[in-house]
Amino acid sequence: MHQDASAVATAPEPDQTGAALTPIDAGERIAALDIIRGFALIGIFLMNVEWFTRPISELGRGIDPSLHGMDYAVSWAVYVFVQGKFWTLFSLLFGIGFAVMLGRAERRGGAFVAPYLRRILGLLLFGIAHFILIWTGDILHNYAITALALLLVVTRNWKLWLGMLLSFAVAAVVLKSGALAAPIAVLVLVGVLMFFLHRGSLARWWKWGVTLYSLMFVLGLIGAGVTAVYPQIRSPETAEQAAKRQERLAERAKERVEEVRIDSRGTYAEAVRYRATKFAEDMPDAAGLSFMALPMFMIGFWFVRAGVVARLREHAALFRRLAAWTLPIGMAMTLLSVWLVPSFPGDGMGGRDPMRMTAVSLFQLGALLLCLGYFSAMVLLLGTRAGRWLAPLGYAGRMALTNYIGASLAGTLFFFGYGLGYWGQLSRPGQMAFVAVVFALQIGFSALWLRHFRYGPLEWAWRALTYWQLPPMRRAGGHAANADGTVHPT
Repeated sequence: MHQDASAVATAPEPDQTGAALTPIDAGERIAALDIIRGFALIGIFLMNVEWFTRPISELGRGIDPSLHGMDYAVSWAVYVFVQGKFWTLFSLLFGIGFAVMLGRAERRGGAFVAPYLRRILGLLLFGIAHFILIWTGDILHNYAITALALLLVVTRNWKLWLGMLLSFAVAAVVLKSGALAAPIAVLVLVGVLMFFLHRGSLARWWKWGVTLYSLMFVLGLIGAGVTAVYPQIRSPETAEQAAKRQERLAERAKERVEEVRIDSRGTYAEAVRYRATKFAEDMPDAAGLSFMALPMFMIGFWFVRAGVVARLREHAALFRRLAAWTLPIGMAMTLLSVWLVPSFPGDGMGGRDPMRMTAVSLFQLGALLLCLGYFSAMVLLLGTRAGRWLAPLGYAGRMALTNYIGASLAGTLFFFGYGLGYWGQLSRPGQMAFVAVVFALQIGFSALWLRHFRYGPLEWAWRALTYWQLPPMRRAGGHAANADGTVHPT
């Protein structure tokens, strides 16, 4: 679907007057997106549960090679079908939510930038609290950074962009640190997008999104091929480099031992201090995820601005084509990657080994395709009778923030030493059962909560900060929410 560049309207300036932007009502919700959001929550929980009982410092090393039998089979299935596919799906949904909020502001003539900046701030605060107080596997603070990048791209606020770029550049020079390289690189990318995305058809948003996500991994495949054909271009490791690598590996092993001790036997106070230290160390690199999250935000933005989301059923042919191409190709790439290198021991997924470079690139490209395939398949399934069985996911999806953080709280309290202490004691099939039980309870809790309240507890707090007012919490007149987002009298 192609439209003129004028179809991509920019957000109103912060000082623009007009009707105040207010929280979305139940009747305005898109039921299918709530259900897909609930589906994404399941995938994220299935991915995260392993890291409630395994050092998260080993994330990115593939399938645990020490597993056997059903444990290995479950890990293989999660790695192939889940890992990398659902945080990208959530990123896609985030871009959709951004565009929906922008569209409402445009229709009502209200200011957009100020509320959205508060929304980003709220997301960042939730992410920091989640990381430090509950679990280090938070992605919300990464999303907050990426959301700010998307805001700059859409509004084309060159003054704010230049101010941020100069600030980071000066800080990097003054501090003589390369830690700010990632945010500076993201801002340079944002500047390129601000210049080019508004100069052509609306289709540029999804084309640039797919291209930017894929570019580094396509280059990885090319590099792997060149390295395999001309191995002499790889300079041999010097004694000094080998010594430094061994030093890094020893340091990581020491950090792993400390992480396991704190998670499995440490007190809550120890865990909070450890996580606060890790957050301070990891925060400069948080912008790095934006190189993959921002393209997904852009694709989601296109789905709304092109009118696809507003008329999902009318675009069934588009989703059939997407599913027909992305699912088989994405699965083939993923399976080939796992067949080549199922595990990445030692220093993780890096290095210049051609086989590892190929496996990593294929896996990440497959994740993009499978994410789009999952989204398309869910849209198509929701248009059938069988899709009615998925309606309860909508309850969880309407309280996605509460349930996301709630799952981390349940996981850490069950596995960590300051909770029930089941660290390392639950098999991989047992972990899947844990997810099923907790998520079923979350659906039940969400359904019960939404019978009496308009929003989940954390959603309410987020909206209060976003719109700078206290939204009504209780349902007037005893109205209950259906799973499809509508209401009916009790």
